[in-house]
Amino acid sequence: MATSTVLKDKDTYVYFLYSEQQFKERTKVEKTMSRIFTPGSVIVNGRKKPFTEMAKKSSNRYPDCKVVAEGYKSKMVFTPVSHR
Repeated sequence: MATSTVLKDKDTYVYFLYSEQQFKERTKVEKTMSRIFTPGSVIVNGRKKPFTEMAKKSSNRYPDCKVVAEGYKSKMVFTPVSHR
């Protein structure tokens, strides 16, 4: 009987997505809860690019979604999405 071992520390491949529609919706929702939505940023070719979602797939439910960057999570330099 063969068993497979799943590595818990396996590095995942992620997509950094940006959607103007998602940004507006998140800003509106966070405002109703008296919070401020701040998109994350990822370094691409030495420049900071904003992103609204980090996902394992290259698309989401928003039609205007675009991939800002992609790569293994441990190799990417980024600031996560936040709210305060």
